[in-house]
Amino acid sequence: MAKVKVILFVVPIIAIISTSCSSRGEYCLFGTFKSTFHDYRNAYWQSVDNKKSKASKLDIKKCSQEAENARIVLINIFTQLCTDGHISQEYLPDAVWIQHNYIEDHYFGKSTKKLTGTTEQILTKFLAYDDNDNFPSADRLNKACARYIPKDDILYDYEGIGPDIPFYTNYYFEQCMIKNNFESIAPVTTKTYCNGIGW
Repeated sequence: MAKVKVILFVVPIIAIISTSCSSRGEYCLFGTFKSTFHDYRNAYWQSVDNKKSKASKLDIKKCSQEAENARIVLINIFTQLCTDGHISQEYLPDAVWIQHNYIEDHYFGKSTKKLTGTTEQILTKFLAYDDNDNFPSADRLNKACARYIPKDDILYDYEGIGPDIPFYTNYYFEQCMIKNNFESIAPVTTKTYCNGIGW
């Protein structure tokens, strides 16, 4: 009779545990809850015209190369500002594009005082970016330029001074893909998690 009681007690517990598991395989004694989110790590580029068509490796490679070229152009513009204080006619159209697209629409925003002045002045503020709307000080400019002009053959990177170039490169890549009629799709994923004791 004692053995029968043990069996009746164990079986319900096993049944409860087996039906209450998280997505990671954890046993959830207090039940579960579900959470839905966009899986940006597995995002992909899809054709705007044909929803079933993903971007090819060639499409990705093309825009990746354009983004790399844009990164080099931005560095060359910063180097010119640091050495001559001016942007050459060769790079001025690129500087204007950066000003009206990345800086105004994405980085500073159109309402900021940082956008007052010429293209060269705005790009200089971008080069030595900080939270102050005034033109950057000589010391801040020197520290910003240390990323592009070596001192004793060494480039210095002062934390919090100047833009993060990879962010601009990613922005340019995304704009290239959008220009070629692709849109970024992040799959929707649902995962199950364990409830805590107090739930």
